[in-house]
Amino acid sequence: MPGRRYGRRVLDELSPSAGSDASSEETPELPASPPLPAPPPAASIVATGTKTERELDLEKHLALSESARKKAETDASYLADENRRLKDIPRAPRPVARKPDPNTFFDDLL
Repeated sequence: MPGRRYGRRVLDELSPSAGSDASSEETPELPASPPLPAPPPAASIVATGTKTERELDLEKHLALSESARKKAETDASYLADENRRLKDIPRAPRPVARKPDPNTFFDDLL
């Protein structure tokens, strides 16, 4: 009886009892793979991670340009805040309403 289809595999093939049927069939052995050739010399340089003078100079230049950009952004935001502060019109403080003194309430009646 054929098994139920599950995707591309047959569920009967996945069951443990199917292993006994598979042992009766002879599977061909794959030939051994040839040995891998030696890696090129450039691969050892990449693997060790040594950097050339040009790479070091480029990293230094990149760090300097990033710090200059950050400083320019900080200066621009500081100047924008200062400009906003100077353009705002100072407002006079609101007068505080005084409460009448309860001890002098009857003084006006006399």
